[in-house]
Amino acid sequence: MLTLLAEAPNPLEHVLPHELLLLPNHHGPSPFTNQMIMATVAGVLMLWIFPRLFRNADPSAPTGSKNFFESILEFLRVEVIRPALKEHTDRFVPFLWTLFFFILFCNLLGFIPIAEIISLLTWGHVEHLGGTATGTASTTGALAIFTFLFIHGSGIFQVFRSLRDGSYGHHPHHEEHSANGTKDHEAAHDLPHMRGEGLAADVPNDFRAAFDPTHHYKDDEHLKHPPTGVLDYESAQGGKPVGSAAALALPLYLWNFAPHPFKPAPGASQIGWLADLPVWFMLLVLELVGAVIKPFSLSIRLFANMIAGHIVLAVLAGLIVLMPTVLGQIGVAIPVTILSLMIRMLELFVSFLQAYIFTFLTTLFIASAVAPEH
Repeated sequence: MLTLLAEAPNPLEHVLPHELLLLPNHHGPSPFTNQMIMATVAGVLMLWIFPRLFRNADPSAPTGSKNFFESILEFLRVEVIRPALKEHTDRFVPFLWTLFFFILFCNLLGFIPIAEIISLLTWGHVEHLGGTATGTASTTGALAIFTFLFIHGSGIFQVFRSLRDGSYGHHPHHEEHSANGTKDHEAAHDLPHMRGEGLAADVPNDFRAAFDPTHHYKDDEHLKHPPTGVLDYESAQGGKPVGSAAALALPLYLWNFAPHPFKPAPGASQIGWLADLPVWFMLLVLELVGAVIKPFSLSIRLFANMIAGHIVLAVLAGLIVLMPTVLGQIGVAIPVTILSLMIRMLELFVSFLQAYIFTFLTTLFIASAVAPEH
């Protein structure tokens, strides 16, 4: 494998996309690259693995591959998603699980030297049939764009729901829940519950909190959603009609997107708005720039980490062929092989780490978008 790596004209040959075929369309032929194929393979594997493992509910203890995947799913739900999203956990778990495993599968498929194996088996006639799908800015950029739209689309829809059920603005304070489901307490007096949100070993006394966070973390001051659904129910509790709620959702989302440092207190003089509005507008511009930068930084981090290891391996392998003698090549190949194995282990760790970081930060961004306006 090291020899095949060293034979490339430059180290970037192992991370750049390679055109394999052209797909016709009305704008002209579109290239289909090796990294696009690997992204497709990752999606197909997910569609094949997860329905087979989790087709039916099984009360028995999971074993084998089901235990492996279920451990990851439960860790993400309990340790990453639920502490940030609280009552919104069940709403966003499917998206965040899918995001994590798609990135992980793409990373791990790139970790396997598929292209080198195929090239070796075909005596070099078939090349570049493999690669890291997340090792191209087009894939990570598409993930960033979709994540950006999902985050702020969810925030706007949350405002729409609050307007429809009449709960918008009805949050003078947040009424916490204790570990056993009771209310009217100070968070500092209920440390077991606080730790239970972040540590799986410290399970809340009310086990339903682990399986039904939507109910357990429900703020008692939020009005109940209409029993017949949001979209077709004229709320008797002050909710707005569908048209009005839809028209106001985006402006109100932007209104609360940036802080109001000089907003007049209730009953105070309204002259404070003269100072608040200009400052709010400047802060809004900064917040909007930050909203774009956040997913962009996620894509760059993922892309850079996925190509870095492959480039280092190719550079190390290239040192072997630079030696003028056979003995020199053998002398360099031994430490390079050992170091390459260590880098491979590091790449395996980074594959999981980068999928986790992308999912974790996306969870925090979603939480900030769907949080109440206070």
